Amino acid sequence: MHIFQGEVVHQPTQRVTHVTARKLVGDDYFIISKLQQELVNDLSDKETFQPLTEDELKYILEGSGLIIGVFSENELIACRSLLYPGENYDNLGRDLDLSYEEQMKVVHQELSLVHKNYRGNGLQQTLAKVIMQELKGSSTYFTHLCCTVSPMNIPSLKDKFNQQMVIMDVKEKYEGYLRYIFYKHLNHDMTVDLNTYVYISIDKPNRQKDFLASGYVGVGLNQTDEGTWVVFGKLIE
Repeated sequence: MHIFQGEVVHQPTQRVTHVTARKLVGDDYFIISKLQQELVNDLSDKETFQPLTEDELKYILEGSGLIIGVFSENELIACRSLLYPGENYDNLGRDLDLSYEEQMKVVHQELSLVHKNYRGNGLQQTLAKVIMQELKGSSTYFTHLCCTVSPMNIPSLKDKFNQQMVIMDVKEKYEGYLRYIFYKHLNHDMTVDLNTYVYISIDKPNRQKDFLASGYVGVGLNQTDEGTWVVFGKLIE
């Protein structure tokens, strides 16, 4: 069953091609793995991306999450996934000091893959909206959306801020790699006091951590000729 249909541009040829999207299932494991490996192979800095393991991918496909895929002429060109971590040790609700009951209501944003030939079509943003609509349409149980992003992965940082997610912490994860922990409450809007904005260089994680510890959250990026700055502010209670 198609979730949506549309058109995208195949960048190398500039040819407009028709695409369809659907929920991915167990039989799609190998095409997802193939697309993920192609992305990993193209990365100049492999520390910026944490791929899903075989077990994690199968765990999602077996019902502990959701994956939406976009196809062009039967080729998977993009996909986006959510994972329901439950009692798993890597539930990011632990990092946010949520109670056990609230940890069970956490959903993780995981894979977001777009084939290099189809980037620039807004597929990442489209899939973000579609998959969250699918989640809300299938369950009202989950209330906390979380994910981790490398400070060096600027496109992914912009993607999370575009979804109104905020940075709650910056810490080492995945065997020592520095990651931002992003968060969004799925039932309540989080409003930031514009008068509290502070701009901190993206390469100053310890200074960022000091502000986070004092009640600030990361709310956006500001890129200038002098560098990239993370915008922090305080939430309005």
